Amino acid sequence: MESENLKDVSSLAREKYNFYQNKLGYTIYTLLAGSYCSIGMAFAYNAASGFYASPSLSGISNLIMGIAFALSFTLITFAGSELFTGNVFVITVGALSKKITFKNAISILIFCYIGNLMGASIMGAIISMSGVMSNTAGEMLETFCLTKISLPIHQLFLRGVMCNVLVCLGTWMASKIKSDIARMTALLWVVAGFVTSGYEHSIANAGLFTMNALSNSIPPGYMQGVLKNMCFVTLGNIVGGALIVACGYWFANRRTSESN
Repeated sequence: MESENLKDVSSLAREKYNFYQNKLGYTIYTLLAGSYCSIGMAFAYNAASGFYASPSLSGISNLIMGIAFALSFTLITFAGSELFTGNVFVITVGALSKKITFKNAISILIFCYIGNLMGASIMGAIISMSGVMSNTAGEMLETFCLTKISLPIHQLFLRGVMCNVLVCLGTWMASKIKSDIARMTALLWVVAGFVTSGYEHSIANAGLFTMNALSNSIPPGYMQGVLKNMCFVTLGNIVGGALIVACGYWFANRRTSESN
């Protein structure tokens, strides 16, 4: 049923590989995607801080964060950039369809991931130094970051899986939708879904941890907790995007694609 759409995604993977040959251009695009995640997170925390501070409204603060963080994915999709989590789906489909080799797929994703981390961290530092992550937003940021680093490994992994299932479903739907308004609506739903639910996005976390480290006092063991979070959330993001969404749709439509 989705074989034609999968062909489009595999062709997109080949285009991404061709663009990857321009290392400077591709690096800039990965830095931009990471920075957009930090910009969206700063917006989300400030938008939700007023609700978080009010006991009667605190229950909807996560929903407000999810809606506001959709800014990041709107920028990534419409302004143009290369985000690791969405690329896990696209590049995996391209490798399964033999548009690119698995060796090239791994190389692209590693390069993209490193660039995203750098972009998110640099922008996180800029945002923190601007002073906007203070008062209630800063308190909220500190609380959420300390919670993230204290979660057990299996929860970090599974939250990473569920996050990128939703992100990659958003990427998948956006590739099929022609109307820009409809694409924005689809992105809003998936982003609100993973943020409100408390799932974990590795690139967004990189920006959050940087902002918190520069805006608040960090406790002993903070960096070890950050490393634990990033490792297992990233692994979960890969499994959610590659094994569940990409492999799921590709194998379900494999016979149809071959017959065509």
